[in-house]
This record gives sequence, C-alpha cells and structure tokens, in this order.
Amino acid sequence: MRSSPTSIVFASALLALAPLASAQYSSDPATPDALVTTANDDVQTKMATAPNGDQYISYFSDTGYDVYVSRVSSTGTLLWSTRVEDRNISSTTDYGMASDSLGNAYVCYNSLDPVSGLAQFRLSSVDSSGAIRWSTPVYTGTDTNYANLGNGRCVVASDGFVWAAHGVGFDSSVTRVNPTTGAVVSTIYVSEVGAKQMTAGMQPSTDGAVLLSTVRYTTNFSNKILRVRKISADGTIAWGTVAGFAVASQFNIQTGNFPDFISDGAGGGYLPWYTTNPLNCRLQHVDGSTGAMTFGVDGVLVATSTTASFGGTTATVNRTNPVIVLGADNRVYAYYKAASASIAGIVWYGIGAQCFDSAGVAQWDAANGVMVEDYSPSSAGVVYDRTPGAAMKLGTGVGVAYVNYASAMVGNGIAARMNTDGTVAWKSSFASDATQKYRFSASPCATGSILAWQANAGGPSDIFAARINSDGTVGNPAAPVCIADLNNDGVVNGADLGIELAAWGICSGTPCIGDLNNDGVVNGADLGIMLAAWGNCPV
Repeated sequence: MRSSPTSIVFASALLALAPLASAQYSSDPATPDALVTTANDDVQTKMATAPNGDQYISYFSDTGYDVYVSRVSSTGTLLWSTRVEDRNISSTTDYGMASDSLGNAYVCYNSLDPVSGLAQFRLSSVDSSGAIRWSTPVYTGTDTNYANLGNGRCVVASDGFVWAAHGVGFDSSVTRVNPTTGAVVSTIYVSEVGAKQMTAGMQPSTDGAVLLSTVRYTTNFSNKILRVRKISADGTIAWGTVAGFAVASQFNIQTGNFPDFISDGAGGGYLPWYTTNPLNCRLQHVDGSTGAMTFGVDGVLVATSTTASFGGTTATVNRTNPVIVLGADNRVYAYYKAASASIAGIVWYGIGAQCFDSAGVAQWDAANGVMVEDYSPSSAGVVYDRTPGAAMKLGTGVGVAYVNYASAMVGNGIAARMNTDGTVAWKSSFASDATQKYRFSASPCATGSILAWQANAGGPSDIFAARINSDGTVGNPAAPVCIADLNNDGVVNGADLGIELAAWGICSGTPCIGDLNNDGVVNGADLGIMLAAWGNCPV
C-alpha cells in the first residue's frame, strides 16, 4: 500500500559525526584522501553539488548500513557529516542522491518502518548546514523485504520539486514531493500486465516533468529492453504509455543490469547500455518533447567491429560497462571496457572510447573506436583487469577515471583526458595505493572534477576521494598569485599604487617591479591590472 504524505523524522536521525578524515585533497596518488574510514563497511558513495564549490557525498556506514550525507569543501576538508537514518538492515541496494539550487541535498533509499517493521522507501533532505529538513516515506510495502524496494533514483525537476523512483518487486513507483515540506504530491505506479518494468534511471525534463527509464522483459529468457516515458508535473504520462517507448527494438541487456542515463540539457536524455549477444555498448538519444529515438531504432554502437588483433591473433572483442558524459561542445563521449575473448587462456584488456555528434554519428573510428588504454595481455602482477569507473568533465574538456588492476585486490586509479580528435591529452594516476577500487562517482568542480570511490584491501571498505584538474594534476591547484600585491602584504592598496607609480616608464631592472603584463614598460595597462585587483588578494 502507498504511504501517506506525512513527514516523519526519526529521532535517531539527528546530526551525528561519523569518523571522517579532515585532510585536503591529496596531491600524492600513493595516499589518496580517505574521507570515511570506520571499523565497518563504508560503501556506495554518491556525489552532488553543494554551495560555494563544495560537494555533498552520501554513503552507507555502521553495522546496519545507516544513511549518511557529508559536505566536503572545495579543497577536500570535511565540513560536517549527518546520519540521515539509522536503518539496521543487513544488505544494500542502489539508491539516489541529488541537490538543488538552494543548497539542499536529497537522498532516497529503502528502509524499514520503525513501528510496523514493513519495508519502506524514503526520501530525505538535508540543508547546507547539515540539518535534516524532513524525511518522508514515499512508499510503504506489505512485507518486511526491503530489498524489493531497491534501485532508487532521485532528481530535482526544473520547477524545484523533487522526484523519487524505485523498484517495487518487478514494477516501479515514481513520487513527486514538495521540496519545502516533504509532502507527497503524486505517485505513479509503473506496472504492465504480463511484463516486468524495473527502474533503471531518471532525469529531469522540461516544465517540471521527468524522464523515467525501466528495464522491461516478460520472462527470464526473453530480451531485456530499456524503455522510457515522460511523466508530467501533474503526475500524468506526457508521452509513451506507462509501458514507455522502446529505446531499442532488440538486443538483450545483461540480467541484473539497470543502467542509469544522463540529461541532454534540453529535456531529453542520452541512454547507454551494453548487450549480451554480442557484448557491445550502445547509445540512444530520446527527444524530451516527442519521445522520438533520434539515434535510430536500435541506437548507435561505440564500435561496429566484432573482432580485433591481439598480439597478431584475431579474436572476438567484447565491449561492456559504458560510462558517458556530455561535453561543452555538445558531443557525447562514451568510455568502456574492451576485452578479448580468451586466447589460449589469456585475455587482453583495454579501455576504449567513442565520441558522437548530436546526430549520433561516431567521430572516432566508427569501426574500432579509440583506445584510452591499449590492449595488454593478462599476466600475474601486471594486468589482471581494466575497468572504467566514471566519465567526467575536465574544464572545457572531458575524460574518464578507470582502474588498472595488477591483481584482484590491487588496482591503480588512472584519470585520462581526451583531445577532440580522439587522442589522449594526458594520463595521471590519482590513487596508486594497494586497494581494490570500485563504485565510482564524479562531480565537476572549478578546475576539473572530484572523484569518490569505495575501496578495500581485504578488510572493511572505506571511501576515498581525489581532485582531478583539467591540466592532469591531482590535488588542490596552486593558490593564485596576486601579482598586483607589490609589497606582499596580502592586499592591493595605496601602498602598492605608490610602488607602481615610482616605477613608471621603461623598465630598467630585472625583474621590473610594476610591469604586471611583462611588456617591458610600466604604464596604463599595468595600472589597469592593479585597479582590477584592488582589495584583498585571493586565498
């Protein structure tokens, strides 16, 4: 049965500090910034933008996988950590996180009702200071199996209202919530007779609407196909019935895979997935106004070839695990795991990439894609596996974070930025510590992107983070130099102006004090630079 819109904040969900580190983003890949390190498993990190260039980071911790939201400064310092809910459960499913333009964070997750013990799905909000604003049960089930209410997604729509979506067994439920009070406004139940419709992804559209994707299939042996529909702010289906429009006409999605997607910035979305026969990655674009699949009835392939040469031997190439990002040039960049079929017991692993224009035309070798990390044969202590973690924005460019595994438990985290022609601009290690790394999330920052991930070295998992800058450096960028502060007192004022005027004219010394633009003369151009910098120097 559906829950009432009453907002309930658990008494146990008061502000609480988890044992987090307070160090800044590390510039040493051997010692990445440890954000959450407890004696329990700290798992499933997600990120959303916070005010002032900060980041919200959510995760599960404690013996019952309690729900936490933390705020981390732009330089990597922990500002606060809030326990949103004491769940007391023994396993986890996927969940959702988002933030709004007012600085509030939202997290949606499955739980148990503290009174009835029935499974619930909740949407909770935390403000920029870490205080819980409200916590609302958006769905209450009829049994105690909280795993039936998993695979959560939440987004903030264009009108500021918050939407939560989740699975209900083999069906899906979508709820619109008032962002101020936490009251449930409307709920849509996505169910189809004779078929399963399981939540995959959700993104905001126009006019307060959202797009919801689901994985649809009829039997365990039938094709599993992505479908998408638009749900209006009033809770009605804008296009595509509840059953939705098919993203592809054929090809099976791997069992247990529920791929999320990204917004196109205009009310539509780009949906990536990989198929099982053959193993290859596809991308589709859905128009947010009409529901049209603009990349054709089956989407586009990251690479059309089915074989490649591996050390002189031709074999099947498998492409899986796509991650995508929309670039500032309005092109979509896809990164994926590329691996050979077994060749005499050896598998060759690489990281591939493809770029698509707005019409879905591949820009980088349509047959083969390009290689971020070229194929290497598996060998003990060298290449055990390679796996993409997250696509990310890097200033005006884009890139990918991936893991080069030397063994099942030791992986080197690598970030790479691509040039627009498909060549690799640079690669940087951001985490070379001896841990297994997975469940990555990325969020853009002023100089590039912040990465967070789950890692372990054979014991409980912890959560780490790194700052990847657009120039390939790792850690906080160097503090800006205040060139107009000629007496180095931390402020540009009349004292500096006096020095500037005393040096007026052709430079006669090295360095030439007052020559702020380095043109060999102190004149009005330098004075303009000084006046523009007037006041306290940046810190």
